[in-house]
Amino acid sequence: MSKPKFPLTVKRGHTVVKIYRTPSRNCEAFTVVHYLGTKRQRKSFSDLGLAMTEAETVANKLSTGEVDVLTLTSADRLAYVRAVEALKPTGQPLEVAAIHYAEAFKILEGDSIIEAARYFAKRHPSKMPKKTVPEVVQTLLESKEQDGVSDVYMKDLKGRLGRFEEKFKGKISLVTSAEIEDFLRGLKSKPRSENEAPKVLSGKSRNNYRRAIGTLFNFAEARGYLPKGLGEMDSVGMAKEDKGEIEIFRPEELALILENAEPALFPFLTIGAFAGLRHAEIQRLDWSEVRLDDGFIEVKASKAKTASRRLVPIQDNLKRWLASHRKKNGQVCKYANMTKQLLWLAEAIEEKLQEQDPAAKFAWKHNALRHSFISYRVAQTQNVAQVALESGNSPRVVFSNYRELVRPADAAKWFGLAPDAEEKVIPMSVVAAA
Repeated sequence: MSKPKFPLTVKRGHTVVKIYRTPSRNCEAFTVVHYLGTKRQRKSFSDLGLAMTEAETVANKLSTGEVDVLTLTSADRLAYVRAVEALKPTGQPLEVAAIHYAEAFKILEGDSIIEAARYFAKRHPSKMPKKTVPEVVQTLLESKEQDGVSDVYMKDLKGRLGRFEEKFKGKISLVTSAEIEDFLRGLKSKPRSENEAPKVLSGKSRNNYRRAIGTLFNFAEARGYLPKGLGEMDSVGMAKEDKGEIEIFRPEELALILENAEPALFPFLTIGAFAGLRHAEIQRLDWSEVRLDDGFIEVKASKAKTASRRLVPIQDNLKRWLASHRKKNGQVCKYANMTKQLLWLAEAIEEKLQEQDPAAKFAWKHNALRHSFISYRVAQTQNVAQVALESGNSPRVVFSNYRELVRPADAAKWFGLAPDAEEKVIPMSVVAAA
């Protein structure tokens, strides 16, 4: 590129402004010269770019008659020129930039605008796809379906994320931890009848929703829909769960449950009561893993809560309960939502009891089938380590929570409940005598 020939001339109509090269003491310098009326005006700059900006600004103002702007003090004029030069790459006029700055300053209440811009850029990289919450939910569900997850898990994920996407339909990058927290705290149960009022969800239910939303955000980050390390879910606290006392069913209560249950519920109820599998483990269980002839149920690592494979012995009474229901393969539990099934079963039992006693009550006890199995099995075997292996628990938890809850005589009654030919509940002693 050839060197510019000085003086440089900037023309706007009849207005002429010149730039002279005026080095001083071996330092580069440039002087902008123009006339204001009959008076010659001079301004020196150490940078040619600033001198050009000054010359163009003066020429524009003089050509449009805006002489007053040129009466600024030397410092003000220099600040003006530098501001115009800084804005050149943006293409924004100085007055527009000033208006935007003032508005941002007001919104941030005086906090650093640069820090706010950096935070926004972190959350909204220019090259990142602009995905909405419903779009990411749909992509996640399709991905899980391709991975071959269980129908039970898919239905649970769809239900929980369905409520989340109803609330948040915009970009997933705009959802904040505070909004997620408010969403979780505002969740209420869906009434089963017109007369039932919605109730605030328990801490455990809220945490289940939190986990589903966490799965969504982790998936979005892995797919590049959210910046890495944003950690929005890390700021959403876990709800306090009321663990309460461990509740178990008495043998007489289990007999009542089995007497009033539909036959389709028998595999779920009896595997829970006499093998101690967790609800989710039973819902993932396939008949090919229930090996009646070998005398054990295989809980595969992929289906166990602890991700560890275990073999659970099939008690004699459980073998009789499952004999007429066994299949070569297929899901053991056909119900996706067992919570509702158990609540309806409890209501049916209560109605039956109230035929004899109007004041009678019957409520389903949380996780009581598994709790009962562990309690009665410890009493039966007197071996905490063995029961810990069978139940997929730690010996410490079994020892501290279940030891001495029931007597061996109660255990004999529990594991003595068996079906007759018509699947009516009878003691195993009757079966043995027959």
